[in-house]
Amino acid sequence: MSEQVKTAGESLGQDIVSEDAESAVGEVAANQGVETAGNAEAVAAGVDEEPEGEAADEPTEEELAAARELAENNALADVFDDVRKQSADSHLVTPERWPEIGLVPEHMTAEDFEMFVYEWLEDYQAEHKEEIEAERAAERAKAAAVRSATRAVGVPPKIPNRRLEQIEADNEAKATEAADKAPKAVEDSAEAESAAGVDASVQVDDAAESAESAAVAATPAASEPAPGSPDSAAEDEQPAEDDRSPFAGLRIPEGYRLEQIEGEWVLVEDENAAPVRKEIKCNRIKVLMGMHSYYLYDETLMTASYARWAFLAAEDNPVVTFVECVREDSRVYPRPYAAECLKNPPFRMTDEQIEETWRTVRDSGNYPDIERTEASNGDVYYYSTQYLESGYAASLAEYDAVERPADV
Repeated sequence: MSEQVKTAGESLGQDIVSEDAESAVGEVAANQGVETAGNAEAVAAGVDEEPEGEAADEPTEEELAAARELAENNALADVFDDVRKQSADSHLVTPERWPEIGLVPEHMTAEDFEMFVYEWLEDYQAEHKEEIEAERAAERAKAAAVRSATRAVGVPPKIPNRRLEQIEADNEAKATEAADKAPKAVEDSAEAESAAGVDASVQVDDAAESAESAAVAATPAASEPAPGSPDSAAEDEQPAEDDRSPFAGLRIPEGYRLEQIEGEWVLVEDENAAPVRKEIKCNRIKVLMGMHSYYLYDETLMTASYARWAFLAAEDNPVVTFVECVREDSRVYPRPYAAECLKNPPFRMTDEQIEETWRTVRDSGNYPDIERTEASNGDVYYYSTQYLESGYAASLAEYDAVERPADV
């Protein structure tokens, strides 16, 4: 009986404990469910809010377009500046150079930028054609007005030159006037010396007082840092802004700042400065079209003839180069073309290459007007029978190779 009661009591206690455990587990599970739901809502809210924050930091399409346009503008300005520098050094510029020196914008490929520069320059010069022609005309007029000769050149002595006579008369008049003023200048000098003797003692006293004042001024005040002290060195680290500073009124270009390097103030690029729009200058940039690419040069720094020769040399067509050079000298000057000229820049041909090119020109039959002549000292010349007769070309070659050097 007691065992039955005990067993019943144990089972009852177990039921009670089980119910309590189940209720506890249910409460924990409920709490976890609430927390899980809350976390899920928070995570969902965070996911929804995060893109909004990122989108707010991303540039708009208008800002991206403006940045790309500025990069293209500055790249064009740098390209044409480089063309001017290379033209001054007698070099043509090809688009293959731009990726090598970092001029291609990040959002463009080298091929895209090559076409972009060509089309932009073509459109710009077509729109500003009248302005460019007016600039060329002004330069030609200015060059025509400048004369290097200080007197008449090439005028026979028997023909009177009234302008020269007037200049000589003016010079004689100035010389006479200077001779008349000479005695008076001597008298004035003597009077000045006597006056200087009287005032000598006064000047000595004034000099002593000035030296005393300078010594007092050089002594630093108690409130001022002595020269060479740490406070003084700290003040010297930055350029002063007052009127006594050598930097007063200095206009620093945009995108640059002053920095002291090894004791000297220099202009350096400011990495934190906003990009600056550069001015594009391309009015006098010329284009030469080749077989595979194009070439650029500045016509104010390189002549059209030299640019043409450099273009032919770069295209690596020795036959066309040879024929054009020979015909141009025969037509323009007129004179035969010295073989030695082909050894100079921009051709830089060797004797073997020159001779081989001549044989190719002669044997091809396409250039029957190109002939060869040789001076008595062995120098070789070429000429075109379109512009020079054979006898005349031979005499000019002899004069250039033998007679002219002997007369110098």
